[in-house]
Amino acid sequence: MYPFYLELELTKPVIDYFTNQGYKVKREVKIGFFKADVVAFQKDNVVAVELKLKDWKKAIIQAKNYQLGADYVFIAVPLMKSFNILRKAKHKLENEGIGLLVINEKTCEVKKLIDAEQSEKKMGTVSNKEKRYKKIKRRSY
Repeated sequence: MYPFYLELELTKPVIDYFTNQGYKVKREVKIGFFKADVVAFQKDNVVAVELKLKDWKKAIIQAKNYQLGADYVFIAVPLMKSFNILRKAKHKLENEGIGLLVINEKTCEVKKLIDAEQSEKKMGTVSNKEKRYKKIKRRSY
């Protein structure tokens, strides 16, 4: 392979990664104010992934937004870009519960460097059948 030039080139390896784990995957699903690049569904779990070649700070903002509708959230970047993110934002990702996936430029293999934590900010859910954000009914105490 070669260096990635478009975010779209990151899509197939990430989709394959989740499909191989038994997830059903959709692209460009709206969650809150943004569209998650990849959303994977498995039973009751929803995983949102933001793909980035640059501007990882914006990716963190988007990922935090996805935590409102997804159980787990990841940022996926090329391997060569991950070193800068790990150096500058590893602590922030871990504190926010955002995971980090890296895609090897040569093999297109996806590896998980930071595990995502289950979102405590979730206010709704994304449906596998509909590409809509659904609110969860809250009880009044």
